[in-house]
Amino acid sequence: MNMDKVVHVSIGEVKVGKDEDILMASLGSCVGIGFIWKRKNLFGLAHCLLPEASLEEAELNLMTARYVSQAVPSLMKLMNIERKNRGEIDAVLAGGGNMTAPKNSDPTNLIGTLNANAAEKYLKQMGIQVVAKELGGETGRKIYLFCQTAEFTIKKISRIDSRKAG
Repeated sequence: MNMDKVVHVSIGEVKVGKDEDILMASLGSCVGIGFIWKRKNLFGLAHCLLPEASLEEAELNLMTARYVSQAVPSLMKLMNIERKNRGEIDAVLAGGGNMTAPKNSDPTNLIGTLNANAAEKYLKQMGIQVVAKELGGETGRKIYLFCQTAEFTIKKISRIDSRKAG
């Protein structure tokens, strides 16, 4: 992997790549949403911290991935995806790990689970097909989108390293 071509997507960021770029995010409870548009040779990655923006924040219409609810429209706007093109987009999801693994908490209410569920919900609403996903559990992940080959990789991050993930 040519590390000079790696484009790090940090918490709350949405980035687009092409040519030899490798889009990458390190994820814990955050969710990474990758878009692969093979026909246009265009790729996008969002690094989402939380599931839902408040009404006030949503009305700001920011190009951000702080919230999953903003990330999907932001990716679509940055990549110029129109309604008629949605069927051409392949989505890849990673992250949503429950990193703290609390013993006395309902796992369905943990932020990792909420982020993962929101990602699937918003992609379904937009009619974008999820071709691969690795969500949940108690480990972190790194997602890579290889723009030159239109391929992706999701790697688990060991529990020790996962403290560094977002």
